Amino acid sequence: MACLHNAHYFILRGDRIIVGEVRSSEAIDMLQALNTGHDGSLSTGHANSSNDMLTRLETMVLMGMDLPLAAVRRQIASGVDIIVHLGRLRDKSRRVLEIVEVIGYENNEILTASLYQFQEVGEENGKVLGELVKSGELTHTGKLHSAGFRNDKQKEEIKGE
Repeated sequence: MACLHNAHYFILRGDRIIVGEVRSSEAIDMLQALNTGHDGSLSTGHANSSNDMLTRLETMVLMGMDLPLAAVRRQIASGVDIIVHLGRLRDKSRRVLEIVEVIGYENNEILTASLYQFQEVGEENGKVLGELVKSGELTHTGKLHSAGFRNDKQKEEIKGE
């Protein structure tokens, strides 16, 4: 284990970097680590939504280094693939509320697309009932393909070749 200013990170077999909770200027170290080609790396942070996490990440990076906002946004769009937003519901349970893909950078904005959204269907015995519902398709599948992952349609296409 090593330390990035105030965050702890682990390097697993040299091909994964896990950065603990990012709270301030150490976000620049986390972002630099995510942009080193260590696919499958991860980090955590706190925000009210997936989009708010991107804004918070921008702010935290700017706290640690004087960079143009466009450069920060490009680094985020390049280094972050997926955001999983967890939240606490009114019954105090913690659930995955949204899964978002970061799809790129365009017109000075980080572009995202929702992949899954939590849909509440009711309440039973004081517990919120619901499920994660698919809301979009993954855009960037290259890294998954490189790792050998295929969906059912792609597996059939490979068999037919």
